[in-house]
Amino acid sequence: MKFICHICGNKKNIYKVKFKYIDTKGLVCEEARCCNTYMEQIKTEEYKGFPDIKRNEEHMSGDRLWNDFKHNNTEK
Repeated sequence: MKFICHICGNKKNIYKVKFKYIDTKGLVCEEARCCNTYMEQIKTEEYKGFPDIKRNEEHMSGDRLWNDFKHNNTEK
């Protein structure tokens, strides 16, 4: 992922990132820091955000997982 510092313009490429949630900033990458602040991710074709989770177990395929969740977690 590519990150940029909006203070000095420094850019950084990080292959493996760990995100954490900060109340005032939202999701930030711990390793992407510059000028005593968090850098912002540059959106590219390679990284457009969080990946889709694809399940290959038969009982988790399609909409069945979502439908089971809705059925078990709605008021009746």
